[in-house]
Amino acid sequence: MIGNAVSRRYASALFSLGKEKGELDTFSESLTAFASAIEESTQLKELIMNPVITHDEKKSVVMGVLGACQAGTTEKNFFSLLADKGRLALIPEIIADFKAMLDEVKGISRGLVTTAIELDNTKKSEIISQLEKQTGRKLVLSYAVDPQILGGIVLKVGDIVYDASLRAQLDNLRESIKRGE
Repeated sequence: MIGNAVSRRYASALFSLGKEKGELDTFSESLTAFASAIEESTQLKELIMNPVITHDEKKSVVMGVLGACQAGTTEKNFFSLLADKGRLALIPEIIADFKAMLDEVKGISRGLVTTAIELDNTKKSEIISQLEKQTGRKLVLSYAVDPQILGGIVLKVGDIVYDASLRAQLDNLRESIKRGE
């Protein structure tokens, strides 16, 4: 998981509460909306990270943002607790940890597919379909283009990298020739 032990504990507490109430998806939506607000506003991000601004001032601003995000009472109480404990700077890590826990419960794996050329939607669908059959999990993939791999595909899911690129095959061939195989 992402983050540190403290962010994981807070995320785990919110996750357990959401599971108990049956509101995991609702909590996830609120967290996603708040994360988007932080990403879109450098002022909000700076305010949350600024040690000079008091916890009460930060709490007031965060509650306003949560109100605009239509967050529920539980989410507001959670962020209020974070503000009181001086843990607002951990919000990005807490959100990432919460989402990782939610993905695990839903059987979703997230990954990155890198190819030498841009793939059309048909090819992307084929790749997802084939990989889901092989892994037995639902995959959510993002795509990148890197001409340096020359051809083939590089898939990174979590800590695992599947490198079926032409560049990797050429490197393997080069090493075999060096060893005299």
